[in-house]
Amino acid sequence: PKGIKAGLLRSYSEVVDEERLGRVPEERWRNLVFSLCFLHSVVQERRKFGPIGWCITYEFNQSDLEASLMFLEKHFYESGGVSWNTIQYMICEVQYGGRITDDYDRVLFNTFGKSWLSGAVDDPDFRFCDAASLGGGKKFEYKIPKS
Repeated sequence: PKGIKAGLLRSYSEVVDEERLGRVPEERWRNLVFSLCFLHSVVQERRKFGPIGWCITYEFNQSDLEASLMFLEKHFYESGGVSWNTIQYMICEVQYGGRITDDYDRVLFNTFGKSWLSGAVDDPDFRFCDAASLGGGKKFEYKIPKS
């Protein structure tokens, strides 16, 4: 969707720059940054659909993305490895989840986190969802672009 693409472009033009991407010299870092930006764009896009998108309207904004990126960067430096449970908890329950008050919304957000903030992002065949049909036989895949 155009909104997700616009959200990704906004995240990469306002928050994520080459300096931030270059701070951690691992491909896993770039994949995780993209995955987090994708998550942020989906969260923002769902707000446009009112109660169909989220049961309650939440004021997610760029500061949620910035705080999550800062946490991820510190996690990479300080832990010496990646603890996916820690990343999922801190982003889904603390950074973004601190705003979520509805149980169904929390389950949905945690589902996104378990799928998109996991070791699966390292797999070259990782997709955010199954290929979507655009009509006319064309398929579109939501995947992490190669750097």
